[in-house]
Amino acid sequence: MKRKMLLLTLALPVILCQNLQAQTSSRLVASSDYTSNGASLNVNDSTSYTYYSNNRGGDLMHTMKYDVATSWNFVGDTAFNYNQNRLQTFDANNNILTNITQNWSGTGWANSTNVVYTYNTSGQISTIVYQSWGGITWVNTSEDVYSYNTAGQLYLDQSNTWNSLTSSFLPGSQKIYYYDGTGRLLQEVDQTYNSGSGLYDYTSQILYTYSATTNTTTYSNWSGSAFVNNYMYTDTYDGSGDLLTDLYQTYNGSAWVNQVLHVYSAFTSTMPGVEIDQIWDTTGGGTWDNVKKYMYSYNGFGQMTSSVGESWNEGVGWEFAAGDPTAYYYYSGYTASVKTVVANNGSANLYPVPAQNVLHIDLNWNEAQSATISMYDMAGKEVNKMNVPFGSQFSGAISVNNLADGMYVISINGTQGQIVKQVVVAH
Repeated sequence: MKRKMLLLTLALPVILCQNLQAQTSSRLVASSDYTSNGASLNVNDSTSYTYYSNNRGGDLMHTMKYDVATSWNFVGDTAFNYNQNRLQTFDANNNILTNITQNWSGTGWANSTNVVYTYNTSGQISTIVYQSWGGITWVNTSEDVYSYNTAGQLYLDQSNTWNSLTSSFLPGSQKIYYYDGTGRLLQEVDQTYNSGSGLYDYTSQILYTYSATTNTTTYSNWSGSAFVNNYMYTDTYDGSGDLLTDLYQTYNGSAWVNQVLHVYSAFTSTMPGVEIDQIWDTTGGGTWDNVKKYMYSYNGFGQMTSSVGESWNEGVGWEFAAGDPTAYYYYSGYTASVKTVVANNGSANLYPVPAQNVLHIDLNWNEAQSATISMYDMAGKEVNKMNVPFGSQFSGAISVNNLADGMYVISINGTQGQIVKQVVVAH
């Protein structure tokens, strides 16, 4: 897995990379998280993603350009409750303009936070403004202002805080980025604004080094006169550029001390099928002790479909233990066109919830169209399907009598729009 590029991306604001999103023709539409109790899996939460355009997608490795993302929590082992709603808007180039977060109040969605983006003529983000809901309107809290060099590389990220008395942003902190001649990031310097001097004071820095098989990322703090080592990540790669190990070390004042090691193997193309996490045992000369193993599966587009965690039991081996996580990811195919597709969305009412024997579906499109209704389990397996004739309204039913108890995804794919819902089956 070529994860170093991902790590470098995460070192910068993730949203800066959104225009690099690969159109894989497969996008994430639902996910669910479970926790093992040692014998079985208990569902924790679930999220569904809805897109109103075939020109937008997203997955775990690319910016999620959904229109609506709704999450549920499983409460009391009996039912899903609404938890959070995220709404995004876009410009004509499919750049994200706003991202609103809403929390469930018990009776409806209540605004919580908003993020507003602006872009330069090259499509790069110029500003990100963070807001909170003031009860009547959005209230600014902070902003990030981005500057780029002539090569289009981010070289300055200034974070400012909102002053309600002056109705203006005041300097808070900044990050300065330095690159080598090939465009690789070499250094990030973090500074905090000193209102007394009117200058920025050093706080920390990150140094990046590269070789054919080893990359390092070193973090240090400013002591007042020099940068002092704090912690470091060292990544090793095979000849294909796949990440083999990720080592985390801390600095004790004179030497680097081992802490955590991630080991990757069983690659499918460039993606690891197995990750083993180890911690350093200082007993004797020191050894690496197994802690957790993750097993990953992928679809034909290289997108993760499941992540299953197991714990190490000394003398027994790998086994499921209380607290081990499992996650499933569901995708839907789409074909991006050159021309922006105007969304012709609609609404769907599914009942009863939970469904016992039959799930009823009442469908209303804003524009008449034909569609297919597919039902999937949370491992991505299609368990039922029906065709919807051309029209703006439809009422039908799907038998769930032979399905196991659990959560399912209903994907309604019309010729002009898509609706994704989640339902629970309980006999």
